Amino acid sequence: MEINPINWMLVFVRASAFLLVLPIFSAPNIPRRVRLALAGMIAFLIAPGLPAFALHPESFLAWIRLFLVEVFAGLTIGFVTRMVFYVCDFAGLLITNEMGLNMASTFNPMSGSSTQAPGLILFYFSAAVLMSLDLHHWVLAGFQNTYTLLPVGAAHLREALFNNIVAHTGRVFVVGVQMAAPLMAVSFIIVLTFSILGRAVPQMSAFMESFAVRALGGLVMFGLCLEIMAQHLLNYLRRLPEDMMRVAQFLGPT
Repeated sequence: MEINPINWMLVFVRASAFLLVLPIFSAPNIPRRVRLALAGMIAFLIAPGLPAFALHPESFLAWIRLFLVEVFAGLTIGFVTRMVFYVCDFAGLLITNEMGLNMASTFNPMSGSSTQAPGLILFYFSAAVLMSLDLHHWVLAGFQNTYTLLPVGAAHLREALFNNIVAHTGRVFVVGVQMAAPLMAVSFIIVLTFSILGRAVPQMSAFMESFAVRALGGLVMFGLCLEIMAQHLLNYLRRLPEDMMRVAQFLGPT
């Protein structure tokens, strides 16, 4: 198997940028050497199947520009794959607000930032679904297929790409609300019930008494709805290769 060193180097640059934002593999607790080794292995597998790079930049600045184009392509494609974890963060935020656990934040070692407990649970849950169902292999296969629509050095900005990124961002909010909808409905019913009790029994502090019931009802509903949330996450994860191909199409030549 003959490997063109220029092809390998350019694929390595795009793969490194892709892994920099890819879920799980971009976690701060994963050593950089592991990511670089994985990017090198991906380049070793993909580069032999690509045609020899036709352009040969003559100056150092031209090579730098080519590398920046590949980095931009890898970051853009990887950003789409990361959207599913933004869904988990947003759904966890909604669930936390409905359960009244806004102050119960914890550190997320995978993202390197603080988050609420429901968001952290959904984060690990989505990571488990991604790895246990071998969907990470789908993502890597989708990355390889992007070279059919986005050759090396052909990435450029287009209005359609911006519209596609905005659509992906909007879908984050839609799926997040769908995942948190059962808990929002239970919280609304509990608040409505205690509001009626507060009117019927003015001596009772309905607002304060509802906190414990909202938290308990939210925890019960959260456990009962994990299967539904898993289905939403699975539907999102299965679309990742298609989303990556669409972004590559908008990045590539017309």
